[in-house]
Amino acid sequence: MTMKRRSFLQTVAAMTLSALALSAASPTAMASGDARTWVGRELVTTKNLHPDEARARLYAANFQQDGLIPVCTKVRVEKVTRKAMVFTVLETGRTYTYYTHKSLREPFFDHLTRYFGERCPDLSRLSERDREGIRRGEALVGMTKKGVAIAIGLPPAHETPSPKSPRWKYWKNRFDTFIVLFGEDGKVAAIQD
Repeated sequence: MTMKRRSFLQTVAAMTLSALALSAASPTAMASGDARTWVGRELVTTKNLHPDEARARLYAANFQQDGLIPVCTKVRVEKVTRKAMVFTVLETGRTYTYYTHKSLREPFFDHLTRYFGERCPDLSRLSERDREGIRRGEALVGMTKKGVAIAIGLPPAHETPSPKSPRWKYWKNRFDTFIVLFGEDGKVAAIQD
């Protein structure tokens, strides 16, 4: 087998595994690489987003800033590049820029499919505690990993390489961090500042 053919097959295999992982993590996720075709389309947020409201920006490092764009918010994608995606929240008309980040451990387009999709996740099967945390945009003691992932997004992979980890580390900003600790039952046992 030629080196070029082997490289192509490895790329296809990696994309397939990535798509399977995304679909398992979020049934509303879109296929890997589709973000480039999103321009002009209306999508929804599949997790709460926490933008820096003053600057109208978000980062792939998932900083937990002061703003809240709730899960299932309708957005229109204005522009997508390798380094950023510009989108408008349809209800408010406010435009945000979602930037990649040096800590990102996956292609930016794959990352975007974790946060934007064609339909909302089904929240009806989640516990009341999960739904409360999602409404508030916070991790709360007693929430499941799925609830936390929707409420505050996934932790940056450079510090939490696996969602199976019992310790998820987040940044409030470039300097402040907090840790969500899960117990053996898979629910939040504590949140450490």
